[in-house]
Parts: sequence; C-alpha cells; structure tokens
Amino acid sequence: MTMREKAAWILVTVSLAIFGWYFWSVWTDHAVRALDGDALFWRFLWCAGLAIAIMLPAALLAAWLGKQQFDPPPDELEIRIENNANRFGLALLEVSLVGIVLLSKAVTDIARTDYAADPAGATAVMLVNLVLLATASAGVVREIIVIIQYRRYA
Repeated sequence: MTMREKAAWILVTVSLAIFGWYFWSVWTDHAVRALDGDALFWRFLWCAGLAIAIMLPAALLAAWLGKQQFDPPPDELEIRIENNANRFGLALLEVSLVGIVLLSKAVTDIARTDYAADPAGATAVMLVNLVLLATASAGVVREIIVIIQYRRYA
C-alpha cells in the first residue's frame, strides 16, 4: 500500500469518526431547538484540532512502520489518481454549494418558525454548518475515490 493510500485511509476514518460526531451533535442540537453558534464554533475548532492531532501522528507512524517516505514525490499514476479525485470532489462541492444556496429560503423559513427569538442568527448558524457539511463530505468522498482508484490499480 502506498503512503498516499495510507494517508487517505487515515483521513477517511478519522474524519468520519470526529466530524460525524460533530454533525450528529449539530443535528441533535437543532432537533431540540438549542442551536448555539458560539458553542458550535468552539466544538468545531476542537474537532478540527483533534482531527489534526490524530491524523498527522498516525500518518507519520504509518510511514515509519512501512519504512516509506512521508511525502514522496508523486509518480504518473498518483498524479492521475489525484486529478480524477479532485475533479469529482470539486464537482460535488460545487453542486452541494449551489444546493445550499437554493435551499437558503427553506433554511430561513425553518429559522423563523423554530428560533423566533433570533431567526437571523439561527439562519447563519444553519447555513454555515451546511457549508461545513458540504465541504467535509466532498473531502471525504474525494479521499474515498483515491482509495478506490488505488485498489483498482493495485
């Protein structure tokens, strides 16, 4: 297994665990009508920091145990795999962002009914978290495509 594929596996598993928990917590906060933008901001920063604190040492350890270079120069196959994954990941992100923009009226209506005390703040919190979800999902899907392509060519 190449170091790039190992890094993709690490990113997918850690991201699904940590950010899966984060977005689940956002959903449960919304379900009980208790969205708190400040708390979510700090929760997200903690999750991002924890993800980095796990992924970087895990990748370094994987390189060391596999006696591989941590960031080797890519060969032609790796460049092609990265380009294909980037193309699909960016297209998914673009479609997701357009979808969020098109759904913004529905998000605003939900905020008006569920958070009457501060509908503008709730709208902002919901839209920011939808953008974060779209970005995280596109990144994870991109890395899954990298893994699939490495398995295909291996």
